[in-house]
Amino acid sequence: MNVVVLVKQVPDTYSERKLSAADHTLDRESADAVLDEINERAVEE
Repeated sequence: MNVVVLVKQVPDTYSERKLSAADHTLDRESADAVLDEINERAVEE
């Protein structure tokens, strides 16, 4: 049996975050990417 789990990377809430100067949104390239907590549980199962 094969199981496929779709996961999403999100910025780490414990890392330092910076805003983009152009549009004042999160600069995702400067933040560390981690698995979403809910997706991490799905991978463990």
